[in-house]
Amino acid sequence: MTSNPLNDESYWDREWRDIFEHYQNDRRFAYYLRSVLTPEDERILELGAGSFRDMQQLNAWDIDCCGTDFSQTAVELAQDTYPQLRDKILKANAFALPFADGEFDLSYHNGFWVCFNDADIHLLIKEQVRVSRRAIVAAVHNNHNEQFKAYFEKLKAESDLYSCRFFSLEQVHEFMGDYCRDVTVIPVGKGKKRYEDYLINLGLGDANALRACWVHHGMDLLEESERLLCIGTL
Repeated sequence: MTSNPLNDESYWDREWRDIFEHYQNDRRFAYYLRSVLTPEDERILELGAGSFRDMQQLNAWDIDCCGTDFSQTAVELAQDTYPQLRDKILKANAFALPFADGEFDLSYHNGFWVCFNDADIHLLIKEQVRVSRRAIVAAVHNNHNEQFKAYFEKLKAESDLYSCRFFSLEQVHEFMGDYCRDVTVIPVGKGKKRYEDYLINLGLGDANALRACWVHHGMDLLEESERLLCIGTL
């Protein structure tokens, strides 16, 4: 693993003390993920969980999900916040996970790759594939959304938290295509205001409704979406 401020444990220990509570407020990704799960996905793993909000929401829907992060502070905050899930909230290094091969049906992460270079991402994918049986999921910042990129460019002058990578469709397919027999990419996130986000805010964000929304729009909203939800079938 190469050196980078955003993959330094001490950086995130400090950062999570300030942002952990705030990050509990946005549960959209859990809704997105639920919409791509299949009946085969009985046991799930989140990598780089940070706030652990998504794994908590999945468990609230009776979906068996464990969460990991390498920040001791994040893990302790999550265990204190969600004591009923203490045994499912674990400290772990995503480059060397403490799990058996194929221990989980599906593993996922949200915004995790933004911290790493190409070589590290390949190592992370290999390890994610190792512990996953059916599929891996990665949500990445969308390089096709110029307005969203400009917003982060402005904010990163004030905080390293926004000094992260954005990814194109081509890059996603290049990374995941080396390890997955099929890769599907869904543009998601419309600023908490429109389309699938609007359905979620109305309380109508069930799996069938979101899937119908994505099928209807296809790639038409690529340049308006915050992230790319990338599903690799193993």
